[in-house]
Amino acid sequence: MSYQLQLAVISEQPEQSLVSLTLHNVSEFTLSRWCLQFIFERNINLDSITHGKVKQVGSFCTITPDTDNLAINNQYYCEFIVNSPPVRFYAHGIKEAVVVDLDTNQKLPVAIEPMMLAKVHKIDACLTPPEASCTGLIPHPNKIEYREGEFTLTDKVNISIQTSMAEKAATWLEQEMNTMFGIHLGISNSGILFMLNSSLEEGHYNLEVEAVCIKLEANSINGFSHASATLLQLIKNSDGKFVVPKVKIADHPRFTYRGLMLDCARHFHSVSTIKRLINQLAYYKFNYFHWHLTDDEGWRVEIDAFPQLTQIGAKRGSQYDLEPQLSHLTSNHEGYYSKAQIREIIAYAADRSIIVIPEIDIPGHCRAAIKSLPHLLADGEDSSYYLSVQNYHDNTLSPALDGTYVFIDKVLEEIADLFPSPWIHMGGDEVPSGVWQNSQACQTLMKVNHYQSTDELQSHILRYAENKLKSLGKRMLGWEEVKNGNKVSPNTVIVAWTNENAAINSAEQGFNVILQPAQYTYFDLVQDYDPHESGSDWAGVLTLEKAYRYQPLEKTSAQSIIHQKISGLQCALWCENTIEQTKIDYMLFPRLTAFAEVCWTNNSQRNWQDYLSRLKQHQSLMDKQNIQYRYPWKTKT
Repeated sequence: MSYQLQLAVISEQPEQSLVSLTLHNVSEFTLSRWCLQFIFERNINLDSITHGKVKQVGSFCTITPDTDNLAINNQYYCEFIVNSPPVRFYAHGIKEAVVVDLDTNQKLPVAIEPMMLAKVHKIDACLTPPEASCTGLIPHPNKIEYREGEFTLTDKVNISIQTSMAEKAATWLEQEMNTMFGIHLGISNSGILFMLNSSLEEGHYNLEVEAVCIKLEANSINGFSHASATLLQLIKNSDGKFVVPKVKIADHPRFTYRGLMLDCARHFHSVSTIKRLINQLAYYKFNYFHWHLTDDEGWRVEIDAFPQLTQIGAKRGSQYDLEPQLSHLTSNHEGYYSKAQIREIIAYAADRSIIVIPEIDIPGHCRAAIKSLPHLLADGEDSSYYLSVQNYHDNTLSPALDGTYVFIDKVLEEIADLFPSPWIHMGGDEVPSGVWQNSQACQTLMKVNHYQSTDELQSHILRYAENKLKSLGKRMLGWEEVKNGNKVSPNTVIVAWTNENAAINSAEQGFNVILQPAQYTYFDLVQDYDPHESGSDWAGVLTLEKAYRYQPLEKTSAQSIIHQKISGLQCALWCENTIEQTKIDYMLFPRLTAFAEVCWTNNSQRNWQDYLSRLKQHQSLMDKQNIQYRYPWKTKT
């Protein structure tokens, strides 16, 4: 390429670094009247730059140099301060860059050299490959008895259903046997029996493999789905035949709520990608799919009342209202889910005993909505200055605008009608400091309601949303910040994400809580200390071992009322840097299998070395599903 760019860390402090940027002109022409545009997620101190000016909106940055000309074989150099912890991974440098000719508006491609780091980690997190276990069951059943012998699956084996509760599970089992193993079940007295056992609780199941049949017992739709998932994992190829070892299993979940959140707002993921992930979740006995559908960088759900939300808010690019962000600097990124597609996904998940929970994030993280509906949501008289964690100064709804409540009403009415889930997640996180302070209308609203802080304005909006959802027969979920301002009721369920203390504090205040501490559950985090590893690291490095060894509320007494307030656990894949299917696989697997065992298996049945042996055997099942997982062992065999 004609231009080369390098970022280098000059010096570091705990919460900021001094970096240099060098642009080399190796073209055959002198540049005149130009600027540099690039994607860089870390916050730049705008006043710190030398030899130019810098503008940052989200991750979209523009440097205008203090000189017009850049001669052939010369370089432009500047320094600036980055407000963040020290950089240890190459992926945290500049993602894409272009030189813009300001006379022609032509965008000239730039080659980005690897970032020069001040220091790198010296920890090796690769694992020694163990001997494979006889079965690759993940999560491990809470009670299993192995017996001599095996059951052979042939086209003479049939499925027999003795209760309507097993119909969906049996259909899914038959489909997966065909897809994964090429097994076509026939008609015979020898078979797979789905049987009602009224003594079993919700989600519990028994599975027994005998010489002439396989019995799956449950007293719930969920239980039969879990039994089917276990049976699918037991199937193995033995000398060209598909067999199931003789076992007797009595199993049940440790936590009632076992979920995964996928962010489709930052980068849009196709319907086929969503279905593929939901099907994988069923294999690991997850029962909730939390779907992050709106954020600053995109609005991904069709709303009939406001078609602008997808006409404008679902598109990013240089010619759109939403600038390039996170990726695709020289091309567009867009996409949303129609209501028909969403219904299709909901039905697909229900067939696998998974409930889909939508998230509509308010009052922060609303830039895509505000850009789409400025006549309703933009307050031109508000001169407040704020900066969100993701570097936006215009992403928060105003509690003083009537349009805010028209927007909330119309959106929630359609979302509540579209999603059968009893819960709707309303976000509530990361409202920036400084918001609403220089809005006369907001200050008046505070006086009228005797509010003492802007936290109460945030809670004012969220209480309205909570009451609206209640009128629609729904219950609100929210990130832990929905409690700020003390206006929402304990009927709202808290998803605690910053750490376990946030969960404990919420439970002590009377809220039901879902645990999602980032340090153990955010699968967008880097999973090794190698500087080439992809992912974020604001909450540390999340290795496979760390994910597996997570002990929820380990320091809290089992007799504490806090445990009674914990509904379950959830992991998350935020997708600022996850675009392709292969990257989704790489970030989720095999850590998702480790977390599944945290959710399902009692501590007495969990063992790190045993898990590794089962994972070694389990790789063949991931291979059959074409999962491009991160290889966990030191050397391939």
